[in-house]
Amino acid sequence: MFYRFLSKLATQDRLEAFPVPRPGSDAKERWGVGLIHYERKFTPTPGVFQQLGVNFFQAPLLSDRPIIACLRFHQGKEVEPIPDLWGVGGYLFISERAKTVIESIDTMEHEYFPVQLLNHKEEPVAPEQAYYWFNERRFLTITPSNRVATAAELGFYPIPREEDFMARVKDSPTLREQLGQVPLWRHCIADIDQRHLKARTVLYLNQNLIDAFHIKGINGMDLYSEKYGKGEESLCAI
Repeated sequence: MFYRFLSKLATQDRLEAFPVPRPGSDAKERWGVGLIHYERKFTPTPGVFQQLGVNFFQAPLLSDRPIIACLRFHQGKEVEPIPDLWGVGGYLFISERAKTVIESIDTMEHEYFPVQLLNHKEEPVAPEQAYYWFNERRFLTITPSNRVATAAELGFYPIPREEDFMARVKDSPTLREQLGQVPLWRHCIADIDQRHLKARTVLYLNQNLIDAFHIKGINGMDLYSEKYGKGEESLCAI
């Protein structure tokens, strides 16, 4: 068994924030990196297990270039509690506490770029702990099966293309068990030109990592208590 995480706060009118350039920076300055070039630099890597139709990739390190990460909250939203793991604008953000847990569980070198939080006037906001843009670097391609998984059997509404490979996962207990050995990963399709990773903040995590998160009181990762989840619940068991 493993878990699917999708930050509900990225789509609800509860915690609205969006990437912006650094205050006072040049108008041409870009936020983050161009992910098209990022995707083309994926490196095939040997996986934890050998499974026909499943391939592991390692995303490139980005620390060789300046990363500008600022998030501006809508008016009034900066005072609301910020979860330890959340997604917005196609990016994943993570707290210092969650970062520490991941580094204690996962042997892969991921990257964490400090994020400056701003209010609607672009004034700095001081959170209780540091936050980072999370460059999670482990990606898997899973060849789809000949059917499509429905929301009714999954218990969540899949994003485009997720229903394709999830059908294979649901139909293969062995694959599901093996995926449960991987601390965390994201999915991508084999065709580089159609990956569109920019729009994907779905993260898959195994039981060991979820248990470690719970021990440390990591918030924002509530398990669905009813089909399709409700409110801000964001975690579904697969």
